[in-house]
Amino acid sequence: MTTTTHLKKSDTMEIDGNLIIKEGHDYLKEAFDFPDYYGKNLDALYDCLCEIGVETEIVLINGQGVSKDLIDTFIDASRENELLNFRCETF
Repeated sequence: MTTTTHLKKSDTMEIDGNLIIKEGHDYLKEAFDFPDYYGKNLDALYDCLCEIGVETEIVLINGQGVSKDLIDTFIDASRENELLNFRCETF
């Protein structure tokens, strides 16, 4: 499993729900290496996830306290972007 923060080839990204709760969009921006103009909101997250151009699996661990809206954003983006797969290991 690759835990790199740069999406260059087929990657599996493991993101930690505890860090999302603690650091919010700052954590997501760093984890995904989003551009400086990343808006740090759910709409911006959706847009950036839909722009991922390499096959990527995102695995959320420790997701029990993560908001349903955030999880829905990952699910919606994975439905829109055929290269993106999202799964949550804690629900």
